Amino acid sequence: MFRPKLPERGFTLIEVLTALAILAVSLGVLFQSFSAGLRNVDVSEDYALATGLAESKLASVGIEEPLEAGETTGRFDDRFRWRVIVEPYEEEPADENAGAVEAFEVVITIAWGEADAERSISLATLRLAP
Repeated sequence: MFRPKLPERGFTLIEVLTALAILAVSLGVLFQSFSAGLRNVDVSEDYALATGLAESKLASVGIEEPLEAGETTGRFDDRFRWRVIVEPYEEEPADENAGAVEAFEVVITIAWGEADAERSISLATLRLAP
């Protein structure tokens, strides 16, 4: 008995190569987005740590260190550098009988990273001194 010849089943070489090319491009994009996400996690951890260090240093100004106009610098460790700027805060008094309290603007900047990719944050507040 004569059977009609059935078409071959399976994929051609062109179809397989096209599927592999699409897969390679998709995986490349996926890996690139994962690596960018990991870099962003590292950067956000650095910002969180720098913010905590800045808050700590800001809390010590006027308590552990005298509250007087000027600039001081230092390092927390090998990565983070700090700079504190204390300036008199000038504002027109609302009342001529205002107390003998002097206000200072305190700005702290935390910097880290290399010169070509330096990152920094700054916090500012007002402190009162008798």
